[in-house]
Amino acid sequence: MAKRLGGEKRFTKANIEKAPDRPGIYVIKNEKGATQYVGMSQKLRTRLEQHLSQKDIPGADTFRTRPVRSTKQAENLEGRYIENYKPRYNILKNK
Repeated sequence: MAKRLGGEKRFTKANIEKAPDRPGIYVIKNEKGATQYVGMSQKLRTRLEQHLSQKDIPGADTFRTRPVRSTKQAENLEGRYIENYKPRYNILKNK
């Protein structure tokens, strides 16, 4: 069975500090539950802290993470999530 994203958490410093600091993807949603941004990182916690401090995703309310084994796996998964959810703040690259 495929692994799923972790439970949804409020986009706060306290919750981000509990996020894994390993490769994976993250999904940030607004207060209505709409996907705002999908990202990948070698260190999930570090990247989420950057988003929080920069306040670069307007309306960010909750987030979910999915740790994976490698950056390559995270890249592939990120692409699939972006295709499926078409987040407002992701820019799709031409293939």
